[in-house]
Amino acid sequence: MTQVTFQNLIDALNELYPPTLAEDWDPIGLHFGDPKAPVNKIMTTLDVRHAVVDEAIKLGVDTIIAHHPLLFQPIQRFDISSLTNQLYAKLIKHDIKVFAMHTNLDIAHNGMNDWLAEQLGLINIRELDVQATDELPGLGRIGQLATPLSRTALLDLLKSTYQRNELPIIEKTPQESYQTIAIIGGSGSSLMEAVASQDVDVFLTGDITYHTAQALEDIPMMTVDVGHYTESIFAKKAAEVIQLLVNEKQWPVTVQATELNINPFRYE
Repeated sequence: MTQVTFQNLIDALNELYPPTLAEDWDPIGLHFGDPKAPVNKIMTTLDVRHAVVDEAIKLGVDTIIAHHPLLFQPIQRFDISSLTNQLYAKLIKHDIKVFAMHTNLDIAHNGMNDWLAEQLGLINIRELDVQATDELPGLGRIGQLATPLSRTALLDLLKSTYQRNELPIIEKTPQESYQTIAIIGGSGSSLMEAVASQDVDVFLTGDITYHTAQALEDIPMMTVDVGHYTESIFAKKAAEVIQLLVNEKQWPVTVQATELNINPFRYE
């Protein structure tokens, strides 16, 4: 193939992470660009932020593959005094295409929750949903640490993995050791009852609200709000997946992950 089009890339990614897996509310897919436009240089990122687009422009990137969809709400007015609209205008001006894989990638095999489980070194990884199938694995994974860890050792592992000095912990009664871990990338506390039914020692997710934390405190397990930014693993892992596609199909395309830390939170 002499020239790869955006549609070629979209078709290949949709085969790996079918759009039919996505939640109904989730605006995955093509956000900016012409499907017939050529693809030469791809960059992967968790979020499409101003700094990421500036990085793409500097590096000559023409296609961004993101985890979080950029256009969640309709644009009522294309007023360029708006910072958000300035971002959209920058993408259009520089002919940068944007494609998002979100809950379909969270649910699919070799997707977000598998990557997060593997990042922690979990073994015997299985789906959280007991009714999951090979075609529809569902959100969340459960796995085990190779050996049980003390509370201190577990928290040290989590802080090291997620580069944090401290973590919000919800746990009424500490346990002697911890081994079975449930993980849901992003905001997964709405599935806390499903997690509690699986006899896990630790539940890892992000964006836990105050009142949800009160409910979680009554469940006999440790819950840790590891933050939404744990999903930044997407940039590296998605780049690896796309690079394998490029190699397999012998596409004349380069792939790289963003090098930016775009976490809006600072821990001091």
